[in-house]
Amino acid sequence: MEKDNKKVIIVGGLAGVGKTTVLNALYKRLTGEGKKFNVFVYGTVMLEEAARLGIKDRDEMRKLSFEEQKELQSSAARKMNGKGIIFIDTHYMIPTPYGYLPGLPAHVLSELKPTHLVLLLAEPSEIIRRRMNDLTRKRESENEADINYEIQLSRMMVGAASTLTGAMMVEVYNRENMLEQTVEELIKKLEL
Repeated sequence: MEKDNKKVIIVGGLAGVGKTTVLNALYKRLTGEGKKFNVFVYGTVMLEEAARLGIKDRDEMRKLSFEEQKELQSSAARKMNGKGIIFIDTHYMIPTPYGYLPGLPAHVLSELKPTHLVLLLAEPSEIIRRRMNDLTRKRESENEADINYEIQLSRMMVGAASTLTGAMMVEVYNRENMLEQTVEELIKKLEL
């Protein structure tokens, strides 16, 4: 019997934890070893789907009705399907002025069928520093207590997603100036 090598690996974490940086380094490392895989940024795929509705930016997308957003999430998830290894860069929870939204509600998880849920972590002080240095985004000023609270919420979301899907939960720290070690730990834990 032929072994199914499909892996759908969701890599999530707070804004400023370094998801994109880690995934770019992982991409460079694995493609250098001749490995083939796809990387999707969930928010970008959603925005591409929203463009078909005339939506021009993420702020406009957030103003859609709940039902429109739900359908947009599902259609974006269907676009990220395929064979082999798939990485999805996303957030497990999204802070809003009204509360926190799950980044991967049950209807999205049923479309994606993840095999692994990676929570990328960093020290709260590092996250704050990275956010302050990212001039491309407008961020609220936050403190370490807020960041710690959001890390705990993310852990709860990963646990719930794992329970719903049976996917393996993995935590990896992205420490300052230790990118190669972070990539190495991901490769080991994901058996890549």
